[in-house]
Amino acid sequence: MEQSTILVVEDEPIVARDIQLSLERLGYRVPATASSGEEAIRRAKECGPDLVLMDIVLKGSMDGIATAQYLQRQLDVPVVYLTAYGDQQTVQRAEGTAPLGYVMKPFQPTDLQRTVQLALSRAREDRHLRESIRWLVTMVCCVNDAIITTNRAGTVTYMNSAAERLTGWTQAEAVGAGLMALLVGQPNAELDESQNPAFRAMAEGNVVPLEGVVLIGRDYSRRRVQGTAAPVSNESGGILGAVLTLHDAVEEGGAVAPYSDPTPASEEFQGGTSLQGIINLCAWCKRVPDTDGEWYELETYLTEHSEVLFNGGLCPECLDRCFPKEQKRVPDCSQPWREEGDRE
Repeated sequence: MEQSTILVVEDEPIVARDIQLSLERLGYRVPATASSGEEAIRRAKECGPDLVLMDIVLKGSMDGIATAQYLQRQLDVPVVYLTAYGDQQTVQRAEGTAPLGYVMKPFQPTDLQRTVQLALSRAREDRHLRESIRWLVTMVCCVNDAIITTNRAGTVTYMNSAAERLTGWTQAEAVGAGLMALLVGQPNAELDESQNPAFRAMAEGNVVPLEGVVLIGRDYSRRRVQGTAAPVSNESGGILGAVLTLHDAVEEGGAVAPYSDPTPASEEFQGGTSLQGIINLCAWCKRVPDTDGEWYELETYLTEHSEVLFNGGLCPECLDRCFPKEQKRVPDCSQPWREEGDRE
């Protein structure tokens, strides 16, 4: 196995030298030590360490925590803290930098060896995972099919470049919207939640085909699509969400299947300005948010964002519920009308 390089950052020269010798006896390469944050950054750029042992209290304008933040964000170098301070405030600050471990002073050589071994192993795993994710993201961006991911609630969490081209929505605009805001049935019929392909895939635990589905674009255009929805689960089998792959529906010969909307656009939304695009609607309370994150009743939102006016009244079902027929009083037209105070 290739020899790992470790940078020691410690403001006490004797302690730094002792740590350097201990690590070298364990088989690690320690090309330099540093006594300040500024020196640590310079040394890290020179030797490219696999791990930094960082004292929290350092000389100079940068303490160990600030130095660790820079090394992680700018150079992608993992850190293990060396510290004699175990107070809660210091620990909380250090946790914000996601260290790979702590070594409390004074320490035994076996404690240092164990912590360094575990930190290097975790660093290799984390680096391999990040590289795998970069490869996966690049491949997903290059495929021709549109890929849309959702969480367990059916909310869009990711769209690749092909999905952005297919829908006209950018990922930033679509993330957070419900999947059903992008899909309708064919022809022009809304899908209920039981037909949500993401929910179906998650409920059945299998890949399900998308058939008879129409995709709604950002310009409110509609196109027939086909594809699949598959559940995503963790190692223990718990459902995390779903992945949908979509492309234009094709007919027998390979031609893109046209979509014919049976309802004229002018009839889709009568009585006011046509609202276009995605509106986030709470599935429980039926409220919608504005651009500032405030949630309003749907009636209020439509009134403020269109020319629609609502006329109050009761539908037949609500009328019967509020005023049961057995309680309704029917006037007797055979009797003369009597003013209040008239005597029999």
